[in-house]
Formats: sequence, C-alpha cells, structure tokens
Amino acid sequence: MKAFDSMVLWADAHHPKWLDVLRILLGVVLFLKGLSFILDKELTLQILHDYDFDFISLLILHYAIIFQMAHSILIAVGLITRYAVAAQIPIVLGAVILISTTGSFVTIGSDLWLAVILLFLLVFFFVYGAGPISVDGLLKRRKHPEITEEVRV
Repeated sequence: MKAFDSMVLWADAHHPKWLDVLRILLGVVLFLKGLSFILDKELTLQILHDYDFDFISLLILHYAIIFQMAHSILIAVGLITRYAVAAQIPIVLGAVILISTTGSFVTIGSDLWLAVILLFLLVFFFVYGAGPISVDGLLKRRKHPEITEEVRV
C-alpha cells in the first residue's frame, strides 16, 4: 500500500494540464460509447442472442450501461475520479473480453482496439487521478489554500 501511496503522491506532483484534457476526452468517449450502445438496439439484441442471455441478464446489461455512463460523467468533470475509474475498469474489461471472444479483434474497424485503449487510460488515470483542472483539484485547493500550481508537494 505504501508503494501505491507514493505513486499517487508522485503523480499528483507531476500532472501536466494536457492530461486533464485527455481525462475529459476519456469521460466523453465512455459516455458516448454507452449512449451508442443504448441507441443501437440491433447490437444489443445480437449480443443477447449470441450469448444466450435471459431477461435478468438484459437488466444487468442495461444497469451496467447506465452505471458506466454516470461514472463517465464523473471522470469528465473530475469528481471522485479514482473511484469512478475503479468502477469503470471491470465494465471496460468485460467489454474487452466480450469483443475478443467474437474473433473480430484482428480487423482495423474493430471496437477491441478502442476498448483496449480505454482500459489502458482507465488504469493510467486510476494512478494519476484527476489533476488540477477538475472538481477534485478545486476541492483540494479550497481545503488547502497554501497548495498552488507552482508549489506542490
């Protein structure tokens, strides 16, 4: 646990602002992916048919999508970012497993590449956190006004 804490402290001290833009884009892409999955009824029906899901599985699938979309908003605004990212990792990992079992990961247009990149970014932001341009950063600056952009631990 000490190693993770020291990694988090280092990441908080060395967080360039362009990473915040990347975090915001990650949240937006995750939200749009969840929205596109909800709107694409044919894909949902195909997945349910291919994997022999029942009604309960359909409810869990929709719950996971809504859960994923809510956490993607938290990631985009930078509110409880590490917790939101930790909640997203199993969902995106499940998507990677689901997509890779179809055997379509070899094609360039496959969603597997996007899912793998999203998974990598989620793990990255689990370590790096929200950064200065976020609600978490704003709350940290309000709690500790002596911490500024130039003087960070």
